[in-house]
Amino acid sequence: MSVKNLQIIHAPTSESPFLVIAKPAGLPSAPLRDGDESVLARAIEMFPVIAEIHGKKEIEHGLVHRIDTETSGLVLIASTQESYDALISSQRDGLFEKWYRADCDFIPDCAETLGAFPPYPAMEKIFEKTAQKALTLEVKSAFRPFGEKGREVRPVTESSGRAALKKSGARLYRTEIQIDANGSALCHISAGYRHQVRCHLAWCGFPVKGDRIYNPRDRKLNESNGKEHDMRFEAVRISFPHPLTKVPLAFQM
Repeated sequence: MSVKNLQIIHAPTSESPFLVIAKPAGLPSAPLRDGDESVLARAIEMFPVIAEIHGKKEIEHGLVHRIDTETSGLVLIASTQESYDALISSQRDGLFEKWYRADCDFIPDCAETLGAFPPYPAMEKIFEKTAQKALTLEVKSAFRPFGEKGREVRPVTESSGRAALKKSGARLYRTEIQIDANGSALCHISAGYRHQVRCHLAWCGFPVKGDRIYNPRDRKLNESNGKEHDMRFEAVRISFPHPLTKVPLAFQM
């Protein structure tokens, strides 16, 4: 079912009180203020009961799993308070898993060009990548805000400077990456941080095509002509325990 460029993957029912919806790139998951266009606003139009839920922020109601505005793919919204509380608990317990698909450039000095990244420990392995081989990586770091108004993030490791370590949280975030010789990547995470996958890909030299923040080529184009570029990045699969029965569920595009 499609509604205003949204595809409903799962509509809420009394037995399964949550909504799984696929959004296009360019549409925010949540509003910044009342009246803003967003996935959540459209979801409330279709299922008004969502507006009765008390979420992390008052304006976010039943929104459980969000994705960046520039990212297309799956968003999860609870339709009852009981469902919301159970899904948030599953997130905290590391039982909520997400998969992303990306088309990437190979830019070995990407992190150096962007600046303020710590050395990537597996870079030698990446340089050995040939056209005949796929590559599997496990990327792990803490994160800190970076740039004007903190609109970007940077990985933080033990080799980061004292100032970076002071600004980061203690939690480590892991991204599992499988990338083929053509630059097509499938990335898997459980715990997630803002821009985590995009930043981790850039850190190891595989920025997402069209990423105006973490791909130096697209960043330069954007600064020179102000044009928007389609980012080749989508949230393609989510897996979590059913909020009522705890049976494992998975939804994908």
